Amino acid sequence: MLESLAPALAERLRRVAPQVHRQVDEIRVVAGSPVWLLLAGGEGFVDAAGRLVPVPAQAPAVTPAEVAECLDRMTASSWYAVQEQARQGFLTLPGGHRVGLAGEVQVEGGRVERFRRVRGLVIRRARPVSGCATPLLPYLVEPARPGPCLASTLLIGAPASGKTTLLRDLARLASAGVPGTLAGRRVAVVDERGELAAGGAFDLGPRTAVLEHCPKEAGIPLALRALSPEVLVTDELGGPHDAAAVAEAVHAGVTVVATAHAGSVSDLEARRQLRALEATGAFRRLVQLTRHPRPGTVEAVYARGPGGRWIALAPGGRG
Repeated sequence: MLESLAPALAERLRRVAPQVHRQVDEIRVVAGSPVWLLLAGGEGFVDAAGRLVPVPAQAPAVTPAEVAECLDRMTASSWYAVQEQARQGFLTLPGGHRVGLAGEVQVEGGRVERFRRVRGLVIRRARPVSGCATPLLPYLVEPARPGPCLASTLLIGAPASGKTTLLRDLARLASAGVPGTLAGRRVAVVDERGELAAGGAFDLGPRTAVLEHCPKEAGIPLALRALSPEVLVTDELGGPHDAAAVAEAVHAGVTVVATAHAGSVSDLEARRQLRALEATGAFRRLVQLTRHPRPGTVEAVYARGPGGRWIALAPGGRG
């Protein structure tokens, strides 16, 4: 990640204490503001010596030229080559790190055409946490032939709550299997943002095939036709055609494991596109995540009950 930053900013971050480096979830580089870090257990602005300080005035501000130099490095000096991805509001760096773009946007017909000017970068760190999904398996595994399989599961939570990290590990477990608990299955991953597999940087299991940078609307039918999946994994549902694509997969006998932005069951039901997803009845399990006290904390695990109601599987709704 540091290699993608302007040298002065990278050097400032190299001075940050190693124990802080290990906790970094997000780096914000915005013109006119100091570099800001979101940590697994806190936050802070980075001063010239690499120390975390609580007050922005105690740290040097990022310049517009430094933002431009970061963007130049992230795109290998070819901004126009990444315009299609940038229209979605982000870039994906090697290693699966996602860079959200902030700035002046040109919109035509309700569609983002391009960024006229980028003034800020929100870099979300991607990292595998092998085994983080294992404690959830007793709640998500169902009997099946030729062996136990994951139930179709939707992971929900606010941004930065750990959904993608947990999803990545569920893909790995579904593919590799867990002796006595979960039979290994053929897994297809529709990785629209390139974060789950990161070009092969992350282990998604020995029976996994990946479609990278492919929109879910096209990728899910393509995976069903070409990759013969038993389990289909995809990130961040919520587009206008996602519900139909997921329903198609489930009706084909495929288990679907996915994520969506929603802080609670009521939030899930309040969002129009996700309400359509709910109406399909595709998901049999619902896992609600939070980043407090740390990212990936499970607040509740639910199973779909009579009438489509979500019923907590553990006392207090905690898994």
